[in-house]
Formats: sequence, C-alpha cells, structure tokens
Amino acid sequence: MSTTTKPRARTVRRQLREAKRFSWTGFGVTVAASLLGTLVPAAIGAGPTATLISTLVTTVLAAGGLTAKDGMARGVKAIAIVVLAAGALVLTVTGVTVLDLVRGGPSTFPGGPAETPEVLVPASVDCGTTPVHTTTTCTVAVRSVGASALRVGGTELDSTDFVVDASACVGLDVVPGRRCTLVVSFTPTWSGDRVADLTVHHNVPGPAAFVELTGRGG
Repeated sequence: MSTTTKPRARTVRRQLREAKRFSWTGFGVTVAASLLGTLVPAAIGAGPTATLISTLVTTVLAAGGLTAKDGMARGVKAIAIVVLAAGALVLTVTGVTVLDLVRGGPSTFPGGPAETPEVLVPASVDCGTTPVHTTTTCTVAVRSVGASALRVGGTELDSTDFVVDASACVGLDVVPGRRCTLVVSFTPTWSGDRVADLTVHHNVPGPAAFVELTGRGG
C-alpha cells in the first residue's frame, strides 16, 4: 500500500527568497528612490515635513513597484513592500541626518539636529562727518550665519543724534547666508565727535548684539 506525501507549504521566508525582485538589487533601487525623494524636495527648500512626506511616498511606491509582478501571494507582497521600504527609509533618514550633523547645516527631516540661528554685525560703523543739523545716512549689515533663519526683534539707541530705520529687518526671517540692512540717519546737533550704542535684539540664544555708531558734526 503506497502513501502519498503532501508537499509542504512554502514558508513566507522561502517565498520572499524566491521572489525575483526581493533581492539586494531591489533594495538598492528602493534606497536610490528614497534618496531621490529626499534630495529633490530638500534642494528646492520644501521644508523638513514636506521632505519627509516625499521620502515616505517615493520609497513605498518604489518598493511596491518592485514587488508588483513577482507572482507572490498578496500577504507576502505586503511583507516584501514593508521590509524593502522600512530598510530603505532607515538607511536614508539615518544617513542624511548624520550628514546634517557633520556639516552643521539645517535639519533635512523633522526632529533632526537642532537648528541654531547666529547673527553677525560689525563692531562699529562710522557715519562720517556732516554739518550740524544736516542729515547723512550710513548702513549696518545684519548677517544670518547660523543653521536656521535669523529674526531681528527690534533695535535700541542711546543717542538722539542717530535714528535707525529697521523696517527692512524687524520681523523678517533672514535665511542663513543672507543679510538685512539697518539704515542709520545721523544728524549732529552740535559740532564734535558723536558716539552711540546700537542694540540689536534677535532670536539667537544669549545677549543682544551691539554696534558702536560714530560720527562727527562739522
């Protein structure tokens, strides 16, 4: 009497192993798509949240496209998509975040390295010599040199010989590498040297920035 042995059902691991596109090549293609979905939005300044969404969508679509024609069962396809997408996302997000930390640049993804603004102002600005009761102007450049946008909150002066127009700076976000300009009007009330301290309030941790303004009434 002969017995018939039923073939054992293939395990999920075996089905994944036999899938044509579930391989290191498929993983590499998914990682490449993930990087593309990260770099393009970051390059056009889409912002951390939009960049993360683009990375997620592009990675999942790439993983799904790779496994769409493998002939696997629906559940195994879903597992393949999740494994490929998760691996690519972990590699991409980790690598890009480490790169952000090394270069000290702004965070590509939400929750990445802290973005710290910095401000650079000249130690002093000379408004030159002008006749008494006559107005001349000079400028103070406020540069954003940190990893995130600089915001000037306001200015203060301790002299009536100088007046500052801060409308081109106050309340505006100055992106890293750019600057805004404070326009200083100098009107000496009598002859001689004039000195004033200009205080620039900003969103940088620590004290305000100070600029010494000088001029001479002729």
